[in-house]
Amino acid sequence: MPRSASASLAARTNHAPICIAHRGASGLEPENTLRSFALAIDLGVKALELDVQRLGDQLVVLHDDTVDRTTDGHGRLEDFTLARLRDLDAGAGERIPLLQEVLDLVAGRAQIHVELKGAGTAAPAVTLLTRALATGRWPAGSFVLSSFAWDRLEEAHHLAPELPLAALASGHVGPEALEAVARLGVEAVHIGKLAARAGVVREAHLRGLAVRVFTVNERWEYELMRRIGVDAVFTDHPERVLAWSDEGAWRGGGSPIGAAPMSMA
Repeated sequence: MPRSASASLAARTNHAPICIAHRGASGLEPENTLRSFALAIDLGVKALELDVQRLGDQLVVLHDDTVDRTTDGHGRLEDFTLARLRDLDAGAGERIPLLQEVLDLVAGRAQIHVELKGAGTAAPAVTLLTRALATGRWPAGSFVLSSFAWDRLEEAHHLAPELPLAALASGHVGPEALEAVARLGVEAVHIGKLAARAGVVREAHLRGLAVRVFTVNERWEYELMRRIGVDAVFTDHPERVLAWSDEGAWRGGGSPIGAAPMSMA
C-alpha cells in the first residue's frame, strides 16, 4: 500500500468525504473558468478538479474536444489556433483558461486534480506541475493527475514518479478492475456514483486505494457516499457539500434529521 494512500485512508475513517469542486464551482459559474475556480476557493474548497486538452504547445482547460457546449463558438478544438480559441466566450465573458493561468490563480491555496483528457497531455502537464512544485509555493501532494486513458498515467509516472495519480474507471468496478488499477501504482480510483457500493469501497481500501466519486450534487447522494465510506466526492455544488459536511461534523457524523436509513451493499 502506498504510504500516502494508507495515511489518507486512515485519516478518512468515519469522516465526511472531502469536497472536490468539479470544474470549479460549476453549478454556479461557467465550468472550467477562472471565475468558477475563484468562487470555489472563496467558498472554502480545499480541492479543485479540472480537465486539460492540448492545443499546440499549450494546455487549455476544457472538458470536450469541441467548443460548442461550453462557449459561443463552434467546431473541434484541433481546428482552432490558440488566439482564436481565446477569443471565444466561455460564459459570463470568461475565456478558456490555460492551465498555467489556473496555477497562477490558485497559488497553492487548494489541491488541483488535473484530468488528462486529450492525447499528448501527460508530458506537458508533468512539466508544468513539477515546475510549480519546484518554486516551493505548493506543498507536496498539491497535484493529482487522473485519466480514463491509463497509458497517460503510466507515461506521467515514468516522467515524475513523485506525482500522485488516480485512475478513472467507468461502469461497473469489480475486483478485477480494482486489481488492474492497483497494479498501475496509483493512489486512488475515481468512479461514478452509480458504481459506488460499500463492497467496492471496501475492496479498494484493502488494496490501498482511496475512492473518489463523481458527480455528487444531491443531499441523498452525499449521505449515501458518506455512509459507504468514500474518501472524496466531486461536486458541481461545493457550497452544498461543504454545508452538509459541516452539519455532519456538528452532529458527530450522524445522519440527517428525519432521514431514512440508506445502505448499498
